This record gives sequence, C-alpha cells and structure tokens, in this order.
Amino acid sequence: MASVFLGFLFFGGAFASFMYKKSNRQIWTLFSVAIVLITVIPVIIAVFWATTPA
Repeated sequence: MASVFLGFLFFGGAFASFMYKKSNRQIWTLFSVAIVLITVIPVIIAVFWATTPA
C-alpha cells in the first residue's frame, strides 16, 4: 500500500510539473516512477505472495 501511495504522490507531482510548465524530462521521470510504484511493484509482490507455499 505504501508503494501505491507514493506512486500517487509522484503522479500528482508529474501533473503539477505539467501545469507549471516544467521540463519534459522532469514530467516524464516523475510519471515513469509513478507507473512503476503503482503497477509494477504491487504486481511483483502479489505474484510472490501467491506463489509462496503456505
């Protein structure tokens, strides 16, 4: 849950950077980090949790 929360913060930062006309590099970096935190990390955790024998 923490990674998703941080991902939404990064997503908000990317949107704020876009609205304040910051550099494209900053916008895409924040957006890319947000995507990793919101999707990739939770999927890896879920797959690891599901495949670990009880």
